[in-house]
Amino acid sequence: MNTLKESRTLEAYLHQQGLLVSPAQTGVTFSGLSNNSKETRDGDLFICKGYGFKPEYLRMAAERGAVCYMSETELPDIPLPCLLVSDVRKAQSLAARWFYDTPSQHFDLIGITGTKGKTTSTYMAHAVTEAVAGCKTGLISGMECDVGGGVIASHLTTPESLDMQKYFADARDHALPVVTIEISSQTYKVDRAYGQHFTYGVFLNIGPDHISPHEHPDMVDYLRCKIALLENSDTAVICRDTDYFDEIYAAAKANCRRVCLVGESEECDFRFHDVSKLPSGYAFFVTEKASGSTYPYAITMDGLFNIKNAMAAIAVGRMMGGAPDVIAEALQGVAVAGRSDVYTGGGITVFINYMHNSTSCQAVLEGLQHDYPGAYITVLIGMAGQRSAQRLQGVGEICGQLADRVFFTADDPDLEDPADLCQRLAAAAAGGKAEIIIETDRAAAVERAIMEAPQGSLVVLGGKGGETTQRVNGVYLPYESDPVITQRILPLREKNSTSRK
Repeated sequence: MNTLKESRTLEAYLHQQGLLVSPAQTGVTFSGLSNNSKETRDGDLFICKGYGFKPEYLRMAAERGAVCYMSETELPDIPLPCLLVSDVRKAQSLAARWFYDTPSQHFDLIGITGTKGKTTSTYMAHAVTEAVAGCKTGLISGMECDVGGGVIASHLTTPESLDMQKYFADARDHALPVVTIEISSQTYKVDRAYGQHFTYGVFLNIGPDHISPHEHPDMVDYLRCKIALLENSDTAVICRDTDYFDEIYAAAKANCRRVCLVGESEECDFRFHDVSKLPSGYAFFVTEKASGSTYPYAITMDGLFNIKNAMAAIAVGRMMGGAPDVIAEALQGVAVAGRSDVYTGGGITVFINYMHNSTSCQAVLEGLQHDYPGAYITVLIGMAGQRSAQRLQGVGEICGQLADRVFFTADDPDLEDPADLCQRLAAAAAGGKAEIIIETDRAAAVERAIMEAPQGSLVVLGGKGGETTQRVNGVYLPYESDPVITQRILPLREKNSTSRK
């Protein structure tokens, strides 16, 4: 994209939005936006954002060819024009939308938020929209982004505002009719989507998570940031059984043109019922309140909670005009790596899930207890570094209560000691029924959990899904991945089981 933009035009826009403090002394023409000095290109407007921003970053950007900078504080030692704003994160989001000519006006934008299930629901909605549209649609998730130009791996649940708007521009340029994006609470905490509007805002659930000095100070702030998606959407889709439903529903009614409820309750616009277990996944029926009509659906992913994830996609697809049979066929083809992978062999079943907080752990383990009544359950899980004490306590407690054996191991410990994290998890689980084992080498822990599991039992590998790295001391190190280790070890267990007969 070879676009030339005038700083005076941006200043006028930011002034209109109440964010401009003072314009640059000299107007300039720029050809790009950057907030990373290592990636700045000749002709960029450099944005000084971030709590840990240092003046040397701007100096480096100037050396790399930046022609102007936007900041909350003027840095007189830097010989570049300064565009001064009152809130650089909000200004960055608006500047990105402006630079790329508000690209989301050219397609339907679906935002999906929740404490658990965001990624799975995003993939389900993406599959449904492609089937309904009859062509390719866009996907932006915590796993990958695909907006027409090829698949790009992701490390953030929701991209930074500069990347987000660039992805939207790519989707527009590839004439994609719909984009589905995963929305984290941090998106609104740090204004990544400031000024952005959504065609559909999906609210799956909320539970106590991300409460820490580094994330949200309390549940009130966490809920506020989650609800913000609905406050910026035309249509709200809300799972009826979410906690804090009254607050969420009130916000949606006050801000959205339409509010749609999904769930098991009779009051829901789309109600699921008569669920039956399939060898892989579930069959169920959905009754639509408006017409009274009932249609059959099925998913191939295990975990009862995935029906609720599917309901959001069904509702969006139907409101977009999709036929029930088209939506049903699309859902049956959805499989999200590392979210509900099931492997069998050697007399056991291995279930791989991304569960990483108390809400998701409880949903997964209670769902497995329902589907496999009386089965012995081994759980393997860890805790990422720099997470709240509340999250760690909740994961430990739930696993200790609902599992029969728990392996605590490494899961992106980053700057923290994995042994210390495991000890704290073990202390939290101590009041439950589970036997507790600490093995900080995750690969070894996965091998032991599978090889030592009793015949006929379940092994749940939690926290990493299909990830192939471990974040240690700020660096992503290669990791074989839970699915790969599982597929390597299960035949060995099978061989050992056969030799003992």
